[in-house]
Amino acid sequence: MTSLDQRIEAIREELISIRKDLHRQPELGFQEHRTARKVADYLQNLEFEVTPGIGGTGVVGLLHGNNPGPTIALRVCLDALAIEENSGVAYTSENSGVMHACGHDGNMTMALGAASILAQYRGQLNGKVKFIFQPSEEDTGGAAEIIKAGGLKNPDVDAIITIHNWPGLKQGVMVVKSGPVMASSDIFRIRIIGTPGHGAWPHLAVDPIVVAADVIAQLQHIISREIDPIKPAAITIGKINGGTAVNIIPESVTLDGTVRTFDADVRNFIQTRIEEIVKGITQAARATYELTYDRIMPPVNNDKNLTVQAIKILTQAFAPGMVTSEFTPALGCEEFALFQEQIPGLFLFIGNDFEECPMIPIHSPNYVFNDNILAVGVKALCEIVFGYCKRS
Repeated sequence: MTSLDQRIEAIREELISIRKDLHRQPELGFQEHRTARKVADYLQNLEFEVTPGIGGTGVVGLLHGNNPGPTIALRVCLDALAIEENSGVAYTSENSGVMHACGHDGNMTMALGAASILAQYRGQLNGKVKFIFQPSEEDTGGAAEIIKAGGLKNPDVDAIITIHNWPGLKQGVMVVKSGPVMASSDIFRIRIIGTPGHGAWPHLAVDPIVVAADVIAQLQHIISREIDPIKPAAITIGKINGGTAVNIIPESVTLDGTVRTFDADVRNFIQTRIEEIVKGITQAARATYELTYDRIMPPVNNDKNLTVQAIKILTQAFAPGMVTSEFTPALGCEEFALFQEQIPGLFLFIGNDFEECPMIPIHSPNYVFNDNILAVGVKALCEIVFGYCKRS
């Protein structure tokens, strides 16, 4: 074992204990007060320069190397999900209706482990390491608040990394892939306005429910018939609201949906086509409409140069087969994209699947973080920092 491996092994049990403690006390976005205190206390004990309360409940910890050099940031998220846990683990959530179902407890622990190890090497680091613990990623808003509060300044961050456990990948295998790896996210609301009436005399009304059904069906044709099949995209209507009784034709129906894609041209095309389709169908049906369309998040787009550097570092540090760029980008979205709009960034995936066990998706009440990957994640983060802030 290398000196680094030995130091990580020495804190293995501590990391598992930290992770389970964080799991027992999950907190929702911008309410992560206990979690933030635990993180801040841990970093202060390592003699980091700690700034709590940034961007609401965020925490920034700065490690100064003994020599001048670049600043690299490691970003992780503090928040949990509004889910009632059903994982069956002994350390299950003690906060009713809240659960770390995305593994942020594990991601935080890997970052804290890296902080513990890197603190031991501060005398050999050329530059600084900024640890950014972001609030409210799940409900969105935390990344923007961190950026607005100057989280990437004083000192200016030159590159930013995040690591996230991922189901569907073999335990401990890391994906380092250039370009878009997660999708953009847009949301829209369509209000279809008809003429109310009695269900027994539909000819005297304009039924917005029927019009809404036509709109839903036609929107799916955008994906299946108007977009290049090799350019992934999804349109999902996740919410429909309208009507009060079985024999009443309502005045209006509201549809709420989301659009996901990786390609800017496809994104623009879908937004345009949604309105064209809604306008055409409602006009033909003698109805009217109101449409709002909001762009929530850009794609997670890994910087090419940073990716190449990380692949070289990690393939030298880990056994063959533990690092790969083979990965099908996911149509989920992530607020890390906002940091990547400011500076070069890398979203690093690490396989969570337990050996010989079925895969459980994130955001499931049955999700269980695999503690066997904690040490792997800590080493990966440390090796990237060592490679970026060249050890003297």
